[in-house]
Parts: sequence; C-alpha cells; structure tokens
Amino acid sequence: MSLLDDYAEYQSTSVHRDSDVAQGSNISFTGNATSGVGAVGSDADGFITTTLDAEDAPIFSLDTVQFQVPNKIISLSVSNDILVLVIEGAKILRIKLQEAHNIVEADIPLSPTSLRACSAFLDPTGRHLLLSTPQGENFYYYEGWDSAKPLSKFKSMEVTAVAWNSAAWSTANLPSSSTTRTILLGTHDGKIYETELRPGTGDSKAKRSDLPLKCVVELPVRERVTGIVMEPFPARRKQHLVLIATGTRIYQVIGAATDLETRSSDRLAVFESMLKEGLTAPNFQEIPGMPGPGVLA
Repeated sequence: MSLLDDYAEYQSTSVHRDSDVAQGSNISFTGNATSGVGAVGSDADGFITTTLDAEDAPIFSLDTVQFQVPNKIISLSVSNDILVLVIEGAKILRIKLQEAHNIVEADIPLSPTSLRACSAFLDPTGRHLLLSTPQGENFYYYEGWDSAKPLSKFKSMEVTAVAWNSAAWSTANLPSSSTTRTILLGTHDGKIYETELRPGTGDSKAKRSDLPLKCVVELPVRERVTGIVMEPFPARRKQHLVLIATGTRIYQVIGAATDLETRSSDRLAVFESMLKEGLTAPNFQEIPGMPGPGVLA
C-alpha cells in the first residue's frame, strides 16, 4: 500500500468517526470575524483553537537582500543565517544575512567559463560547503578560506543529496566543533557514501583536501538519489533512522550505527552494516506517478 493509499484510508476513517461524534455530542463552532480566531467546542472538552490570531507572526516571511549579484547565479544555499551563492566565473559569495554588507568572496579552482552547473550543500552551521558538478568535479569550502579545495577521492562522482549529522551542531559542540562528524552522501548512480568534512591543520593553504570517503551501500534499484536524511533516536545514541528518496521510491532504514568512539579513524563504516542489512530486504514506499526530481525536507 502506498503513502497515498494510507492517507486516503485515514481520511475515510476520519470522516466516519467525525460523523459519529457529531451525532452523539453537542459540538459548536465559534468564531470572531475581527479577531480571526475560530474554534471547535464541546460541552465536555471545552474549546480547541483551529486558526491563528491575526497578530500572530507568520510562519514564513519574505525579505530582500540589498545586494547586486555581479554575475549569473548557478546555485545557492542558506543555513544558519548564512547565504552562499555560486556564480558564473567560478566564484563563491558568502553573505551573513544579519550583516548583508559583509560579503566574502572565494574562488573555485576551475576555468571561469567551464562552471555552468553545480549543486551546493551547506551544513546547518553554515561553515562547511560541498560543491558537486554533473561532470563529477567536487570541492570543499570552509569559512574563512580564500579558495575551495578539490576533493581528490571524490573524482567522477556527482553528489546529489547530503544527510547532515545533528551531533555536529548540538549545543555542546557548536562553539568549538570544526567537523561535520560522519555524514552520508547520495549520488546520481544510486550509491551511498560516508565522509566527514573537516578543514584540518594548515588545510587552508593546501591545493587539495584529502577527506575520507567510503561507499557503504548501493540501492537495490540503481536510481539517482534525490534526498537523504538521518536522525538519531533521542533516548538511544546508536539507533538511527535513515530515509533515502529516489524518483520512484522512499526507503526507510532503522538500525544501530557503529560506535564512533570504537571505530578506526581511517575507516568510516559507521552506517555500513546498518544500511546493508536494512536494504537487503528493503522497507520502501513506491512514489506514484511519473518519476521526477524531488527532495526530502
């Protein structure tokens, strides 16, 4: 049964249940046209607010940044009040949205005319930036660098999705941490990799960044990975939920990751056993309709 079938069945059940309640209880609707407040009430349960007050702040807001982009925008990403623009001419512009006049420019080591398409993945702290092109050229940029660094081990690999590790930006780690911890990368050919983005000692002057990389699993159906998310269980440190989306499926894997403190530093494999076991007989939902692009958010 697909997710849409589940939803339709739930809606049908809800309609019948609401009808039964309406026949057996004294339920009334109250509203105020001027205040914008509506509520459903019953004699037993009191009132339940169903709409927001007019003076409540909107969930989303739109504002402009007073900045004239010097060239065509290829890609952009926003995180932690940091806006990163990748523009033609092989340039990165990093803007603090609370200080829009404070703009940092960095180079991408490519011919200025060769960069036409690029995906930008900015971590939740706004410090780490991963760039990937359809040609399989990959670069890492850390805040404060003058230039992004080519990733030698990522050659010929197009990254299409990134699952960030929430342990890297916890309250305890955020002020001092300069690493993303172990993260998962999805690629155009249905593979999942592990890596860890970190600047390293003296890496700002190095021409390349030699970050660790390991392919931990291939999807049962080799499709482009359009989204990937991982979340730890609050009460169990090793237990994780990983969701992987493609054009036709959403995979769900639940299992225990390898203890980060006991693994070898040169061998990632934190999620390898968990993902291989979970995708041997995968738990997934088919996405109805024609295959197309999509993201997990």
